[in-house]
Amino acid sequence: MSSQQVVLVTGSSSGFGRRIVETLARQGHNVFASMREATGRNAAHAQALRELAQREQLALSVLDLDVTSDTSVDQAVQSVLEQAGRIDVLINNAGIVYTGVTEAYTLEQVQAHMEVNFFGQLRLDRAVLPAMHRQHSGLLIHMSSVSGGLLFPFVTLYSASKMALEAVAEGYHYELTALGIESIILEPGLFATGLLRGQQEPHDQERLIPYGELANIPAQILHNTEAANSGPEAQDPQLVANVVADLIAQPRGTRPLRTIIGTEPGLAPVNVAKAQAQQSVLDSWGLRQPLAFKIPDKETQER
Repeated sequence: MSSQQVVLVTGSSSGFGRRIVETLARQGHNVFASMREATGRNAAHAQALRELAQREQLALSVLDLDVTSDTSVDQAVQSVLEQAGRIDVLINNAGIVYTGVTEAYTLEQVQAHMEVNFFGQLRLDRAVLPAMHRQHSGLLIHMSSVSGGLLFPFVTLYSASKMALEAVAEGYHYELTALGIESIILEPGLFATGLLRGQQEPHDQERLIPYGELANIPAQILHNTEAANSGPEAQDPQLVANVVADLIAQPRGTRPLRTIIGTEPGLAPVNVAKAQAQQSVLDSWGLRQPLAFKIPDKETQER
């Protein structure tokens, strides 16, 4: 990859996404900041980014993109390709979190949650991969969480969506590497991002009755989380943006599959154990060599 990358970022209106697009644009990358309802409820965020781009002369464009819509995703990706001619990096950042008694969420709510956190990221992967195959290069960055490696009760749906995402992202890591495309996973801890603004209460309130006092635990979790995110020890989301920038700058074939960011409750040894077990699986299937990374020759890269 050259020093300037064409980067598409989802969920860019606030939180990690906002910090990421500003950081990468200031480093000289050609950044496409996407968000849902860029001309509606997020119009102010979109305008702020446009003004920043004009004020600092940045290669930063705003796109309207709803990760839950095939049409919206395809149109946004096509717009990037028409304007920039390629997509070097996709940062799958858009996400939501529900905190509550799992049983009390209806299947419709569960599906809506998975549509954003799981299917939305896969939808973007599938949309950009044909262009990356033509380039024989590309980087897929999937925003997971420490909840993608460790289960947190009453945040179960979020953990489920992130664990499912990590399975596919890791599968892509093995299946795409030999083709020059990398798939990696970020696992941030607790950061002050405003993610909880998308919180939704369970709709099936009758399911809460057997839980008694236990049904109050999710509210306490939310209270403690908001307190931690507003206190002096709150972690700055800029740390995540800096890590993303560092990973993009690393040479192809040297990036780790998983990167934990910030304070975490013991996930690192779990990841080490999983990596060792996974290598045993690859060896037992005779896949380590066929999936090894290969650098295409110059003629192939330019085709």
